[in-house]
Amino acid sequence: MIALREFADSDVDGLVLAANNANVARYLLYTFPHPYTLADAKWWIRKGSKQNGAINRVIEHQGTLVGTIGITPQAGWRDHVGEIGYWLAEPYWGMGIATEAVRQMTEYGFTVRHVRKLYATVLSPNVASMRVLEKCGYRCEAILQAEVQKHGTYFDLHYYAALNKHSSR
Repeated sequence: MIALREFADSDVDGLVLAANNANVARYLLYTFPHPYTLADAKWWIRKGSKQNGAINRVIEHQGTLVGTIGITPQAGWRDHVGEIGYWLAEPYWGMGIATEAVRQMTEYGFTVRHVRKLYATVLSPNVASMRVLEKCGYRCEAILQAEVQKHGTYFDLHYYAALNKHSSR
C-alpha cells in the first residue's frame, strides 16, 4: 500500500504540492511553514530532514509523495526516547495511509534504531491523528492543558507514547 523511503532532490515539487495546504499545516509546529514554498522544500530535503540526528522519510503511495514521517532522537537522560511526527496531504486523509506509515516507522524505530520509547504530541482538535496513534498501539499518557498557543488560540496537548517491550536498552 505504501513505502517509506529517503528523500531525493527530485521530491521538491511533490513536497510543495503535498505540503502547501493550510489544513495540513493547521495542527503542526510553527516550523512547518504555510505557505510551503519551493525554497522550504529544498531546505527540508537537503538540511532540515537530517537535523539533530532525525530520521525522516517520504510516505509514498502508488509512486506519489503523499506525506512525510520521521523520528527525532532525544538526548541526554532521554537518549532512549524518540519523537515520532508525521503529516499527510489532504487528498489522502482517511485512507489508512497515516496508520500504515506510523506502524512501519514505529517498527523501524524499535527494531532497527532500538529506541525504548516513541512519543507523539497532538493538539486537542486533531482527533484523527489521535486515532492513528491508538490504532498503532500508542496510549495517551498525559493531556497538558492550554500547553500550545497557535495563531492566538490555546490548545491542549495530548502526549501519546508506545514502549518497545523487546528492548533491553
